[in-house]
Amino acid sequence: MPDTPALPPLRHATAAQAALLLDVGLRALLGLLMTAPRTVTEVAAALDISPNRAQYLVGKLHRADIAVITATQPRAGRGMRRYGVTPRWFIPFEVTGAETLDAFLAAQLVPRVTRMMALTAAQMRAHADTWGYWLEQHDETGSNLRLGDERGQASELFGGPSPLMANIGTLTLTARQAQALKARVIALFNEVEPPEVGGECYSVAVLLVRGEVE
Repeated sequence: MPDTPALPPLRHATAAQAALLLDVGLRALLGLLMTAPRTVTEVAAALDISPNRAQYLVGKLHRADIAVITATQPRAGRGMRRYGVTPRWFIPFEVTGAETLDAFLAAQLVPRVTRMMALTAAQMRAHADTWGYWLEQHDETGSNLRLGDERGQASELFGGPSPLMANIGTLTLTARQAQALKARVIALFNEVEPPEVGGECYSVAVLLVRGEVE
């Protein structure tokens, strides 16, 4: 089995490579090929897609010089190629085509937030058939917009024991308090360990920024 030189530990992306590396739909394939070189057949099995689809996707990465042939396994006819992807890439903002840094961030965050909203809506529909927003006075200067049904706010769903949260809020903090809050959230994430058996996938999004989001 003839081998090519080992993959470099780090590469810088070109504009064409950046478009593929930042494609949310290719993330699973990229992760797979970063972990270990694979044949197209192995890719198809791992991602549960057709061999033709796997060939098309791997071919896109190969033509862009993202996936490289690391080895060819001899067999009757054409040898089976193994494709690998360098495990670390730097993708400069300047090569992505994004007009602003805001757009650069949004291109990665918005599709994920949209997916989380779809999952949230699915859990909401399982809880009740009719939904709407309650807009109510919060204090003398502001108001609150909260999800609920005709009976009132869905406090039991979003504030109760059900593992579902969909909150955006504003806190008045000093810089030191904001730093302490960030440290506590990170520590909490580090404390949680996956169960040895069973368990389900939960998605968590955390954003902490200085400034008010109404």
